[in-house]
Amino acid sequence: MNFDPLRRLQSALSAVALATAALVLSSCGGGGASSSPGSVGNLQLLPGTSSLYAGVPYTFNIVGGRAPYLVTSSEPTLVELGFTTSSNTFQVLPRNPGVVDVGLDPNEVPRRTVNIEVRDSNGAAISNAYNVLQNFFTGYQESYTSTCSAPSSGAAPQACSGTDSLINLFPISNGTLYGNRELQFTKVRGDFQFVVEDPNATPQLVDQIRRTTDHLGGIRQRLRVTNAAPTQLATYQITDIVSGASTMAVFLIVQQAPVDTITVVPSTLTFAGALNTQCGTGSSDVFVFGGTPPYTINAPAGISVSPTTLSSSGSKFTVTALSTSPPCQTGGSVVITDSKGAASAVDVTISAGSGTPPTLTASPTTVANLACGATAQVTLIGGAGGLSTTSSHPRIFATPSAGTLTITRQNGDGVTVYPTSGTITVTDGTTIVTVTITATPANCP
Repeated sequence: MNFDPLRRLQSALSAVALATAALVLSSCGGGGASSSPGSVGNLQLLPGTSSLYAGVPYTFNIVGGRAPYLVTSSEPTLVELGFTTSSNTFQVLPRNPGVVDVGLDPNEVPRRTVNIEVRDSNGAAISNAYNVLQNFFTGYQESYTSTCSAPSSGAAPQACSGTDSLINLFPISNGTLYGNRELQFTKVRGDFQFVVEDPNATPQLVDQIRRTTDHLGGIRQRLRVTNAAPTQLATYQITDIVSGASTMAVFLIVQQAPVDTITVVPSTLTFAGALNTQCGTGSSDVFVFGGTPPYTINAPAGISVSPTTLSSSGSKFTVTALSTSPPCQTGGSVVITDSKGAASAVDVTISAGSGTPPTLTASPTTVANLACGATAQVTLIGGAGGLSTTSSHPRIFATPSAGTLTITRQNGDGVTVYPTSGTITVTDGTTIVTVTITATPANCP
């Protein structure tokens, strides 16, 4: 019997069975590529490498492998992952790393390496390393430009008393400089204020100001330190208006002597009296140049100045020596201070003269018939000044003023009867003169 046809049929059936078995094994993962959606090809996590800025969401793509996928992170507190998904995409929101990788270049953005792993349902896994970078919108690339005196070695201080400094700020977000971005500067602590620039007016000083970055992404904001401010650490806050992100900046203020120079003309004034009984009086104009206006003028006792403030270089004020009797005040210094604490002074001397006054005399020395309520005038000549009077009559009074002695007989005696004569004594402390009233009523109702 010829079995060849049967053998050929069995061989064909075996080939079909083997092919069918291979197909079944392939569909069960026993070899070959999966035909299920999302499981074609090798498992991949894209992008394969990247820098992730803190606070910025990033989307990752899973390619190949078999869903569902387990997604994990080597730093779950920094990149919070640990879930299963059947999607081919997922998103992460990194936090700011407080601890960074060792061995970084000082000019690099601080970062920490994190591994993100994806494992599919077949057990295949892919793990990629990513850099999580610190990301604060403000406070990065911050520097200062000042006119402070530099020490013998090292750079000049960031700011010093009585001068201006420039804050040079280039805020960076996601590694990018942004032009036309609005920021707010707010003073927190320290003896300084921000300067509002106005080319048409005197600059205003404020504790808070908003500025917009230029096309290069930078801001240069001027600050002014208080005159004679002590050495200190000052603080201000920078806030990004759009995002609300903020940071604190700390800078050093150093107390230094003012560098401005103020010139006053004249720098000395002398006021001398004509007689040794007179202190010098009078007025003189003083002109102020240099320094940084406005100026404030302060005078010692016995001297007045007007005005007490000046708004521009080349302006003048008037010094006046007030009238006094010896002993004369020795004078003192009128001090002019500018807006940055620089100062200059006008030395003022006040003295008595060398001349001797004539002896005190009165004319006339006799007053007759001083009626009730009447007055009489007596001329006083000479004397050393500082006159005083006494009266022997209880109802007759005398007052010296500007070389004249005024004598008055008062009314209102009631029933009392008074003497019908009296005397007035005048003295300057050296000489005594007497004026006699020879007749006056005994009673003035």
